[in-house]
Amino acid sequence: MKRKFLFIFLLCFALYAICFAGNGVKAAEPTYSEENGYILNGSQKCFFANGTNVSIEERADGQSGATIFWEDGTKSVNVPSDINVFGGAHNDSTVYENTKITMNGGTVKNLFGGGLHESHVKTAEVILNAGTVTGSIAGGGANVFANSDYCANSNLPFANSLTRVENAIVTANNGNAALIYGGGEGNSYTSIANVNINGGNFDFVTAGGSNGYTGNANLKVTSGQINLLQSVNRGELVSADMRVAGGTINKLYVGGEEGDTSVTGTIENVSLDITGGAIVTNLYIGTSGGQKIGTAGNNAKADVDIYKGATVNIASQNDFANIKVTNYVFVTINENRFEIEEGKTLADLAELENVKNIEGKEFVKFVVKGTDETFEESTVIDNNIELEAIYKDKEIKPVPTTETDKTPKTGIQDTRRTIPLAIVLVSLIILVTACAFSNKNR
Repeated sequence: MKRKFLFIFLLCFALYAICFAGNGVKAAEPTYSEENGYILNGSQKCFFANGTNVSIEERADGQSGATIFWEDGTKSVNVPSDINVFGGAHNDSTVYENTKITMNGGTVKNLFGGGLHESHVKTAEVILNAGTVTGSIAGGGANVFANSDYCANSNLPFANSLTRVENAIVTANNGNAALIYGGGEGNSYTSIANVNINGGNFDFVTAGGSNGYTGNANLKVTSGQINLLQSVNRGELVSADMRVAGGTINKLYVGGEEGDTSVTGTIENVSLDITGGAIVTNLYIGTSGGQKIGTAGNNAKADVDIYKGATVNIASQNDFANIKVTNYVFVTINENRFEIEEGKTLADLAELENVKNIEGKEFVKFVVKGTDETFEESTVIDNNIELEAIYKDKEIKPVPTTETDKTPKTGIQDTRRTIPLAIVLVSLIILVTACAFSNKNR
């Protein structure tokens, strides 16, 4: 009986492990010095969180630098202002499930969501709420990292890089930083990069990485001051989706910065939307592979949409001669906002039939909101406008119900819950059956 019970217990445990266990390691004790808060890697002062979530605060003793706190509150350590904080590990093949660095104050040199040299993180997150980063914030890891020990092989193809982050997330809500990159540094690999700028002051923001490979980059700006914003810097970026809905940007490049010979990165596809109250002092087409996008031999595809309400100055109209630039306006009908290409009419609105043909109501006309002024569907629209759809109510006949109609629709079940539950139930049935069988044969 004991052997049978043990066998069934192990079977249940194995099934549970298959269902719930992941391939990544959650966290390990950070690597640092209790005395001064860092270890030297070459001449670089480094703190490796090794997957332990940490926050960075202003020092209580009034000195420059910062204090790093473990998220669970168990430890803290003071660090100097030239510290480099890594969410991941150094020269370690361990795959960490996630890393998170939250900066609320103080001064540091660099923040990396990933690790240094050989390192692997599935989801790396860096959040800047306040404080100053004198160097860069990068969602990915660092592969070359000047003046470090160069223990990673920087000659490998980007796809085989030992410095890896699957999903990088950088969020800046306030504070200051010289550089922000969605991806990594050196010969690094970042599958997906997400950059969200909601406030703060930044000199240089790139949707992709400083170098290396970045698969897809998603960047959104809602507020803040940015001197230069670009999609790609060096290395490879497959695609970028950039949405500027606010903030003030001095120079915005659809591709990479023009005039800087070090900006040699390539991009295949880039989409840029500029909406809301965004102010772009100078919009440039930018480069891919060091060559201006839209010129002969450059295969990068760019799509630029500018919405009424945004202030945008295109620095050189000729640079956009071969690039699709669409100007949109917003049409609000009964509090629902739709986008329509400038110069079109309501008849060009794909959703128009749904607005007019509402069950139980008869459409009468469109009027300008707050007035009785009729707005004809054939009117050319070149400014944002708010309308109201006027309806005449019809008699709504009740739809007969059946017993089957009373059954609520629950949608598609979540198999992630049902499958493990079924396994547990089957295991319990096996256990009960085995116990009964054992008692019968005593």
